[in-house]
Amino acid sequence: MNPVLRLILMLIVPVLAGGDLSSGVAEPQRARVAGRVELLNSKVKRNGRVDASGVVVWLEPLDESSARGPRTRQKIIQTGKRFIPHVLAVERGTEVDFPNLDPFFHNVFSLYDGKRFDLGLYASGESRPVLFNRAGVSFIFCNIHPQMSAIVVTLETPYFAVTDQQGSFAISEVPEGRYQLKVWHERTSDQELQAQSRVVRVSGSSCDPGAIRLSEAGYVSRPHQNKHGEPYDNERNKPAYRRP
Repeated sequence: MNPVLRLILMLIVPVLAGGDLSSGVAEPQRARVAGRVELLNSKVKRNGRVDASGVVVWLEPLDESSARGPRTRQKIIQTGKRFIPHVLAVERGTEVDFPNLDPFFHNVFSLYDGKRFDLGLYASGESRPVLFNRAGVSFIFCNIHPQMSAIVVTLETPYFAVTDQQGSFAISEVPEGRYQLKVWHERTSDQELQAQSRVVRVSGSSCDPGAIRLSEAGYVSRPHQNKHGEPYDNERNKPAYRRP
């Protein structure tokens, strides 16, 4: 057969058979899932308005498992005797750094659900990492300063977001399909959170999962214990400060 004719047939036959001349499989369309969480009966305010930040919203694929890519290293800083951010959501397998930016020692630990760890005492300018390799909610404290607290929510999906002060959230690059939407908030009961779970069908370029309303009725803040399971004793637990 003429070489030119053979080349023409190689190009025409796949088209007639309904084939695709591209070498790869077409990527599914990806959407932006965005919405707002409204907090009811909340006593936590900032600038006179309800602070709706720190609510974790995520999507668990129902049709197929989520694609796992490289994890982006995250950070929770210690400054002014505070953890910033207070709530962090990560995909399982993510490493989080805990740098100490205060001019004195800190001792970061978590002995509750999720990832259990104790970073020990470390000084200003130092940082220590934690690999969050177990799904769950990790409540994090400082063994020296009882007012310090943070939360890391470790998820099995890459599709998640944390609300801002207005309660807004956005999850980008979500492939088309069906998902179970779930939420977590530290001042809302498990029953209330489960009631807000729903199936969401993602298609097109954007998706609004509908109203998400969480009540904080009945929430009572309780003091936590130190890493030894005992009440805080400031005189015993306070090490000598070291200025940078």
